[in-house]
Amino acid sequence: MKKTLLGLALFTSSISIAQSVTPDVIATAGAHFAIPSIQISWTLGEPVTQTLSNGSGQLTQGFQQSNISVVGISDYDFSYSVTAFPNPTIDVVRIKLSDNVSDGLINIVDPTGKIIFEKEITESEFLLDFAPYSQGTYFLNFTNEDGVLLHTIRLQKIN
Repeated sequence: MKKTLLGLALFTSSISIAQSVTPDVIATAGAHFAIPSIQISWTLGEPVTQTLSNGSGQLTQGFQQSNISVVGISDYDFSYSVTAFPNPTIDVVRIKLSDNVSDGLINIVDPTGKIIFEKEITESEFLLDFAPYSQGTYFLNFTNEDGVLLHTIRLQKIN
């Protein structure tokens, strides 16, 4: 009797906490194409699906996506080099740019995302004074003359 009750309790508890599967797939590529007589959907990395049809309907196994979210990453132009040292810093940071960087802008962004300093780039090597800033993580953003972000350096300010 005890084994039956234990088995029944385990069975009902496993049913009550079972997982649910949602029809979503995260993939690196996929598409859906349709013309009046044919539809084709594909997802890179999705398991093989099967479609069955007769004269009155169609059944497709697998996941079919109703919307697509595209995530992109902007590419940096690595044809030049930017160095900032020492990192972490206490007071002064030396910025050294490769020779092919001539025009642009550097700004310092504080931990809250506010631009706290901006300077036009006129030379390939210069100093930035971090002494007045509090301890934390800052970002040095380098943009070209058109305002396009070219490079970002994370800089740590310590006391």
